Amino acid sequence: MEMIQIQKLLIKLFENDFRIKSRKRENVYQRAVYFKLCEDFTRCSLTDIGNSVGLDHATVIHSRKIFKNFHLWREDDYLDVYKEGKRILKNRIGNNRRYIHKTYKQKYRDLLHRHINLRENYTQIKTELEKIS
Repeated sequence: MEMIQIQKLLIKLFENDFRIKSRKRENVYQRAVYFKLCEDFTRCSLTDIGNSVGLDHATVIHSRKIFKNFHLWREDDYLDVYKEGKRILKNRIGNNRRYIHKTYKQKYRDLLHRHINLRENYTQIKTELEKIS
């Protein structure tokens, strides 16, 4: 899934181009929805996600906090668009591809296991090299 596809979908759903540089609340909230969908459906870094709309990674991090508060603030319109966008994007992906979203704990566990495996491989190679020399 590409960020451009997500942008086009949200521009259509919001009937507004949230990519314009503006601090209006509606644009900030729409970008928060966009950033959340990009995190869920792409493997892009926060920097890449922010750069796609001319912003930096810190803005994406701040938007996460905003998005988490939508329920508390009763911003149901934005949550509804998020849910609709998520539904549409899942349908576009289809059954042959897995939903990409992982929680941070899952990502951390994956990286930790990868680190452990690499360390074990390093130790094995080092031991083999010591035997040769």
